[in-house]
Amino acid sequence: MNPNYLRPAAAVLAISFTVVAGCKRHDDHGHPHDAKGGHEHEHEEKTAQITAFSERHEVFAEHKAAVVGKPTTFVTHVTDLKTLEPRREGPVKFVLRHGETTFEHPQAAPAKPGIYLPGIVFPKTGNWQVTLLVPVGATNDAISLGVVEAYADAHAAQHAEISDGPEGVSFLKEQQWKILSKAEPVAKRRIVERVRVPAVVVARPGSLAQVATPQGGRLLAPAGKSLPTLGDTVAAGQTLALLQPAFAPSTALEYTSRQAETAARVAEFTTRAVEAGAELARAKLAIEQAEVTLKRLQTLVAAKARPERELQEAEFTLKDAKAKHAAAIVVEAAYREAARAMRASQSLTGPVAPTVIELKSPIAGTVVAVSVGAVGEQLAADRVVFTVLDASRVFLEAKVPEAGARKLPEAKQAVLELPGERGRFLPVTGKGGGRLVFTGLQVDPATRTVPLVYELPNPAGRLRLGEFVTLQLETGRAEDAIAVPESALVEEGEQLVVFVQLSGETFDKRDIKPGLRDAGFVQVLDGLKEGERVVTKGAYAIRLSSISGVIPAHGHAH
Repeated sequence: MNPNYLRPAAAVLAISFTVVAGCKRHDDHGHPHDAKGGHEHEHEEKTAQITAFSERHEVFAEHKAAVVGKPTTFVTHVTDLKTLEPRREGPVKFVLRHGETTFEHPQAAPAKPGIYLPGIVFPKTGNWQVTLLVPVGATNDAISLGVVEAYADAHAAQHAEISDGPEGVSFLKEQQWKILSKAEPVAKRRIVERVRVPAVVVARPGSLAQVATPQGGRLLAPAGKSLPTLGDTVAAGQTLALLQPAFAPSTALEYTSRQAETAARVAEFTTRAVEAGAELARAKLAIEQAEVTLKRLQTLVAAKARPERELQEAEFTLKDAKAKHAAAIVVEAAYREAARAMRASQSLTGPVAPTVIELKSPIAGTVVAVSVGAVGEQLAADRVVFTVLDASRVFLEAKVPEAGARKLPEAKQAVLELPGERGRFLPVTGKGGGRLVFTGLQVDPATRTVPLVYELPNPAGRLRLGEFVTLQLETGRAEDAIAVPESALVEEGEQLVVFVQLSGETFDKRDIKPGLRDAGFVQVLDGLKEGERVVTKGAYAIRLSSISGVIPAHGHAH
């Protein structure tokens, strides 16, 4: 025999060897009874249970007391802890040791999915160390099943002192496999107190733009192209449509009147262009002032002379000023273009087609609204034709209750919980690539909340504008404590309970006292010990089983 077969798994998480007397727990589990429903012997046959774990497999075995020279059936349930399914095919091997004696009992395949039924013959009495080898790829997962005692005869086996197994809620392996239940070892982890606050997804300044008509006219498509439609991606400065100003005089009087009207429009657009130029100049000055302030605060914050929050606010102010500057450039250009087009129309000597005005997108993004019907439609002045959104990055605006705001340090880490997906968290800061851009300086007198604004990437449009989400914000409080996933908790009235796996098919319902909650985990102040295995998937089904009080038939004979 190759001694490498007996190399144990990287970590045996837990091994328990428990036994039950007769049919105490399995009255309908498939044990033989006589025709009248009574037991066949004055002394009940003993049944032992073994529950063992490796990192990859769980093994739950049941067997009668072993008698030397006679086959002993080990009803062996093998669960793949990676898939939570029964081992449906493939061999396993039982390796037994007693002193210098070692022998193997291979089993070619399960009798039914997940259940192997080897008939092992022990050659001599004594305590045998049993190991199960489960092939995984090119290696074997070695699971120690503990010690099995072999007795000299049936009389000795019947009178062996075997303690009762654990009492609790019965939930058979077949049931566990059906719902893919999962139990995990209880461990300590870093738990950070978080404040849960509602938030809404909004557009960043300068990331939402409307393309409107500067004057009335007929809508045309760009040469050789069609009008953009919903969902189209456009570039900054791209011509989305053309506008042919309304100009079709049929008489000299109408022509003169239209010329006067055109002159008035030229003057209006020129005036607006001048006003837009002034606004552009103010926006440029605002940028220069914001840059000076930011540079000064960077030096002061580095020297810890000013709080980090003021630096964040300065960055937000600079970004806002740049967005307004970019918008002012677009507005001024639009009015100057409109004035130029009107002057060109005014210079015409007869009723000929006027120059067209290009309607351009001021930003790169996606067309999210189209408010026109078709090419050739007559549009009034200031009619919004297209709305373009750059949703590659978005803002999250949260409202923090004033009492909770004091718990938050200046550098706050945040995670995002999506609506309808409780327990699934997306990082906002850190790995999420987002950052805190603004912390409110005032408390809203109506809601008694403080605004908090984060900016974060939005790949594939995962977040939608106007969507309500929940933010979990770190506080300065953190502990290393026993914690379990939220999925392990079951509500019973006002009490929270969990189910602890005592053996392969027996579970104990425990009342627990919860503490801090952190990104899908709950601190357990009382009710659990480190190393115990708690059900983290399928706990509610086990609760229903505990309520019914019915132990279903096992589905295989012993």
